[in-house]
Amino acid sequence: MEKGEIERKKGQVTIFILIAIVIFAVVLVLFYPRIKVLFVPAAPVGLVDECMQADIDKVVDRLSMQGGSLNPKLFFAYQGNNVEYLCYTNTYYQPCIMQQPLLLQHVEREIKGYIESRAKTCIATMKDEMEKRGYTVTSSYQGTDVEIVPGNINIIINAKVSVTKEGTQTFNKFDIVKKSSLYDLVILSTSILKLETRLGDIETMTYMTYYPYIIVEKLKQGDGSKVYIISDTNTDDTFMFATRSFAFPGGYKLRL
Repeated sequence: MEKGEIERKKGQVTIFILIAIVIFAVVLVLFYPRIKVLFVPAAPVGLVDECMQADIDKVVDRLSMQGGSLNPKLFFAYQGNNVEYLCYTNTYYQPCIMQQPLLLQHVEREIKGYIESRAKTCIATMKDEMEKRGYTVTSSYQGTDVEIVPGNINIIINAKVSVTKEGTQTFNKFDIVKKSSLYDLVILSTSILKLETRLGDIETMTYMTYYPYIIVEKLKQGDGSKVYIISDTNTDDTFMFATRSFAFPGGYKLRL
């Protein structure tokens, strides 16, 4: 290619670049208010998330130490915790009966019941804070959903929020994610409970062989109760519950 041809093509490229810069500048000037408001109102998400975190941590920790219930009615007192019996019989020589057959869904309902009012308060607090920053805010709280899934606890706050200042942005929900292995711990606990209803006991090493990152502690108590502590060594998350199945009276010796 001749030198003149090369110079001509370079000139064309330069012109195209200049035209692109001019077009971008025009778009920026025309739509700057919208671009500005697009980024700034992301603050509502952060404000709601920050407002909710402490209460989410509190309820998850409490449920994990009490067998999944905030106020268990049937429990074994262990080291200051009212650990719920998730499988129980009050007679000797009999298998236990599952007390929370849908344990995962029960824990989700307990979390939801605890944070529902807090979520509504956090939406109101966010609205006040954004208005102090000069925004016009309308909000309508419509409830909270909770999902416990592998690796996470998802909190979905259904609230329609409109934020206006030189433009308007609308939020229909606020998603809050807490990293947690609670799903795995509850599913594993359910497996143990099913064996308790049939056999009255389990071999903990079987679970730890299949799941090397899991520690299963079985602490036998004098009245025939057992306290199980299931721990995830990767996350330090724990789930604790109690059972009483095929209990024997004091002094009874099992004959093989």
